[in-house]
Amino acid sequence: MLPFADTRLTNAIAEGLNRIIKIAKNRASGFRTLDAFSGIIFLMVGDLNIPAQIPACFRTL
Repeated sequence: MLPFADTRLTNAIAEGLNRIIKIAKNRASGFRTLDAFSGIIFLMVGDLNIPAQIPACFRTL
């Protein structure tokens, strides 16, 4: 309480990031590697536009 009264700063950003990591940990429960876990975190945090279908220009068959 005293540091907040002096600086008016909170740890809300750290708490939000911790929440995202906990949710990612639950979603990545079947993955076995740290790379897969970090991939889930990047997918959740990143602003990616992932299409529902593969565009025709990327299909090889």
